[in-house]
Amino acid sequence: RVMNPPAKKTCCVIGAGASGLTVMKELTSLGHKVMCFEESIRIGGVYTKSYDRTMLTTSSVLTAFSDYSQGTEARPKFFTDEEYLDYLDGYASKFGLYDHVNFRTKVIKVTKCLVTNKWLVTVKTNAFLWPHRSTFILPNHVDAEIRREAKDVHGKEVLEDFYAKAEKDGFENVKLNYQYKYYCHKTGELMTMCPSQPAQGVTTTYAFDQIAVCTGTNTWASLPKFDGQENFKGVIVHSENYKKPEVFKGKRVLVIGAGESGSDICNEIAGEAAKVAIVVRNKHGHLIPRKQSDGRVTDLNTNRCRYSNPYILGDWVGFANQHAKKFVAKNGWGDNKATEDDRLVLQKIGELNLQQGTSAFSKFGCKNEGFVTAMVTKGTELHRDAFVMHENKVVFKDGSEFACDAIVACTGYRNSFPFFEHEDVCEDVVCQKSGLKMKDIATMAKNPRLLYKQSIFPAFATGEIAFFGFARPAFGAIPPCSEMQSRLYAMVTNGSLELPCPDTMRSIAEQDQAIYEWRFGYDAKRVKGLVDFQLYTDDLAAQTGSLPPLSKLFFSKPKIWWKLMFSSFTMHQYRFQGPYANPAVAEKVYEKVPVGDFLECSITAAFLVTSKVLSLIGFQEFTPNFGELRTGSH
Repeated sequence: RVMNPPAKKTCCVIGAGASGLTVMKELTSLGHKVMCFEESIRIGGVYTKSYDRTMLTTSSVLTAFSDYSQGTEARPKFFTDEEYLDYLDGYASKFGLYDHVNFRTKVIKVTKCLVTNKWLVTVKTNAFLWPHRSTFILPNHVDAEIRREAKDVHGKEVLEDFYAKAEKDGFENVKLNYQYKYYCHKTGELMTMCPSQPAQGVTTTYAFDQIAVCTGTNTWASLPKFDGQENFKGVIVHSENYKKPEVFKGKRVLVIGAGESGSDICNEIAGEAAKVAIVVRNKHGHLIPRKQSDGRVTDLNTNRCRYSNPYILGDWVGFANQHAKKFVAKNGWGDNKATEDDRLVLQKIGELNLQQGTSAFSKFGCKNEGFVTAMVTKGTELHRDAFVMHENKVVFKDGSEFACDAIVACTGYRNSFPFFEHEDVCEDVVCQKSGLKMKDIATMAKNPRLLYKQSIFPAFATGEIAFFGFARPAFGAIPPCSEMQSRLYAMVTNGSLELPCPDTMRSIAEQDQAIYEWRFGYDAKRVKGLVDFQLYTDDLAAQTGSLPPLSKLFFSKPKIWWKLMFSSFTMHQYRFQGPYANPAVAEKVYEKVPVGDFLECSITAAFLVTSKVLSLIGFQEFTPNFGELRTGSH
């Protein structure tokens, strides 16, 4: 139901990563007043602390927001972390977002005043951060000479000194006690970072109508205690503290976890260490290499044609494509630019996926071939068993052993919201009708499945508090999901769209949870917030009236329809109609972007046509996926 817009609102955005930026952009574009609090020195979220050779696992065209382009559509590439930070800086500058961000400002606690109905956010300035490469990469609005000095001269000196001391005295000790100078990312002014500064920080409380939590899924490291850990005499580090592989030169290293970071880190360390092994729990993610055998980005195949296939055919689609890829890797097909090592790696990926019986329709993805490259070209061992640590080795359940000096635990992160659980506010009742307390919000939000569309907290009918960046697509990228969440949230905040009542929102959340747990099984319970990229963004687009007009495009602009179906799944498709429409920009993107692999697209199209025919003659379980998430989306 469409309503008349109320007065503009004040909104607090916590975090200035990709999710926080798109939330700010959508809210400010509708005239709402925004204040963003970011504990770091700069925008960028997880990429302000990434390891030295980080490269994104989704391409530039798929990862990009639909309202900002750097012109890479015709030749998509994989951003390095520094290139992606440059992209985000450009986005923030274009939409004037730096004006709304308060850097080095930590959110201490959040509560609600039931008298004024305002959310009270207490923050403290002068947050301390250890230096990182991103600290010295300044945005383009800063003078060019200062940018050069910061990155190539001053930053290099600081980082060399920092890592030299960290190697001598231990990273954990040095990073909390290191004083240095840095350049302000707003003004370019040279400033001092000192461990004693937080004590002199100013504490202030602000009142807001809305709260947008954008702290991300990679903020609080999760490091479990391993069996026999007390016996191990070597070094154990979480991937959060991994920066460069040279530290492990000549050592024997066990990498725990084969997610995307674990896979990259394993391959990096294998180039320096004497011996490397990687261990996973039962099945690793379904493996997809960054690039195809012809050198193009693989996620051109993450397209609407592929994921419109109903789940009843999903594993068959995956099975057929996996055999096709294995055949191409072995025998070649078309413009094959792969080296011999590349072909062996692609063959091994096919073998591993087929061995564990997974597909992109039923398993969380690992869009990274790193650990397979390490296996094929550097002799890395793969283990799938539980293990027990001993003094200088680990013993696996099958009886095999691996002698090691160091362990890198790529065991992920946990969702945490300490500002909701602060001792001053955790028992505060913020909803008189339900008796909801601040600590209850923290507990529920740790499981995004309990939120309406995995974003909006369901206790408040006006969407007063929402979470962004916690929906994790099995294949696809988080920032585009956050963009679609932000559009929905902005319309609700603006009064242009009415949410269901709290009970209905909770009921819908339960239905969505059942669909995704059926879809992904064990992975959906292990990886909170796991979603299907197309189903999830289609569902959000359906709420805002932004679904692409496929039938209309098929007849009026068949080339655009062809690209929309067979090229990378981007958010530009939701710009053809609805409140966020900009069809001219969307068409320009689809005119440039290439389509996916011919063989794979042909296979997925054959399955999709078959499912469509079967659905038309009465077999509803074969209905292709499109639009609002529904119980029948199987």
